[in-house]
Amino acid sequence: MKRVLLLVSIILFFYINVFGQMEKPVQNFSEIPKCILEHLDKMGIDTFQVLNNYEGKYLNFVYKISVKDFDLAGKKVGFLHAGKKSKNDYFDEEKKRFYNNSTLIGGNIIYIFDAIQKEESGGYDAAIVYWSKFVIPIETVVKRLKGKSYGLGARLCFCEPKTFQQQ
Repeated sequence: MKRVLLLVSIILFFYINVFGQMEKPVQNFSEIPKCILEHLDKMGIDTFQVLNNYEGKYLNFVYKISVKDFDLAGKKVGFLHAGKKSKNDYFDEEKKRFYNNSTLIGGNIIYIFDAIQKEESGGYDAAIVYWSKFVIPIETVVKRLKGKSYGLGARLCFCEPKTFQQQ
């Protein structure tokens, strides 16, 4: 029992140190202000990787990001999920879930990059990995985005979180 508790403590410590403050993203649409939700139809409507103001405000709120620290509006953000790899796919799924009175997309995490990671990823400021059962190492996310930014038609596979696989 002590070993299990020790292992859980180590994992939690590692998670907090690697991903910063451990705060759960918003889980229900009812938690999001109506002034943000009323613009849901203006999100994911283009193929630009840079977020518009509506997308930025929505994701800032969902991920509890203070605009004083980092504002997602106007930032280049990659969206990664096995088989789906675009902002449009992400927001289309969010809209469907909203109109079906469901919850937000689950199993997601946001990665905010430093200057080196931004350069290595192909210019991305951040990435959102969603519907993932694993916490993907940030180095792997950066590599996957780099492949995506060069137009590789690879299907992103989250089966093995430590390796980049193409199918």
